[in-house]
Amino acid sequence: MKKLLLLLIVLTGISSCSFDEDNLDFQVEFIPIERIDFPEHLESGQTYQIKVYYRRPSDCYYFDGFYTEKGQTSEVLAVQTLVIQDARCESLEYGEPEIGLYEFTCPVYEINTAGNSYSFEIYKGVDGEGNMIFETVQVPIGQ
Repeated sequence: MKKLLLLLIVLTGISSCSFDEDNLDFQVEFIPIERIDFPEHLESGQTYQIKVYYRRPSDCYYFDGFYTEKGQTSEVLAVQTLVIQDARCESLEYGEPEIGLYEFTCPVYEINTAGNSYSFEIYKGVDGEGNMIFETVQVPIGQ
């Protein structure tokens, strides 16, 4: 169902953009996460719907899910988009942020996790030298 919805969104977007050529080229690109609504704490084995706020630079960027790299007690998280290349696009910089729901399941821990936390490395963009910038957010595990 999600793939069908994504396909419909991409097809709608393609029909609204003007192209110089008949061939469409797409590129995968990460866009900065502006804000995330984390729960106050996580429980081992529980699943959470986490709101992720991001802003597409133009209407040639299409949400393609979340990129993650998971560790035992940490995770890298970025918004992944498909970008239409060589198209005339309309800027969306000043619009309202969009919201994506990230489904996160806290790993099951065999030991007492009270006082421990899970680390999220949130993609925030690139600096002037082209290096990726990440913000670390610690969410406590247990109460």
